[in-house]
Amino acid sequence: QAKGAAPDVDQARLTTLADLLVSQGRHEEALAVLKDLSARDSRNLRLLRLKLQAEQALRNWDEVLTTVAALVKLGGIGPAEAAAVRRAAHLGNLNRKAQDAGALAAYWKQLPAEMRTEPAVAATAARFHLALGGNAEAQAIIEQALEREWNAALVALYGEAAGADALPQIERAERWLRDHARDPALLLALGKLCMRQGLWGKAQSYIEASLALEPTHDGHMTLAALMEKIGKPQEAE
Repeated sequence: QAKGAAPDVDQARLTTLADLLVSQGRHEEALAVLKDLSARDSRNLRLLRLKLQAEQALRNWDEVLTTVAALVKLGGIGPAEAAAVRRAAHLGNLNRKAQDAGALAAYWKQLPAEMRTEPAVAATAARFHLALGGNAEAQAIIEQALEREWNAALVALYGEAAGADALPQIERAERWLRDHARDPALLLALGKLCMRQGLWGKAQSYIEASLALEPTHDGHMTLAALMEKIGKPQEAE
């Protein structure tokens, strides 16, 4: 019996050691121990939890996604927590691809459909595409996400994503306005899109309507920029 118990004692000792290493922030050492333990018991929820914690701390995002999938399969993590972990991992991976348009587009394509319409993920990917000059890609990402869930941050970003011809965007945003007539972010986005298209009077109406509902810094600065454009420097000031 003593001989049969030895592996269990050894496993318990190593599990305690891994727990201690994680609590001390020695995550790489913890993962080395956990790798050995996982080879013996891949269905141990405590080990998987420790592994997830260490991988998150080290920003090993692909491994985080693998571990959370294992936890979901074994019922060791709730849906809300799993979704939050996945979201953070995908945001981390997107951040690593922020300087490479091709890598960014490839990663976006393989994301699960529900993650592509998650507001924080969609906004992050859209911002990265905009920074790389990918306005069309950013527009498509924002439009897809907004069709699933209305989100003020994404609407605001839509106003920054105008291409050379903003008319198709203006038309789409005006369709959204039928259901969101008093949305200050949408009105301001429309004002910016109309400015891009040189529709000065329309732009002014939208921006002023937005400011009447919510007098934001961005709204005032946009109206000032419009006044400069139409030759009214005193109003701009």
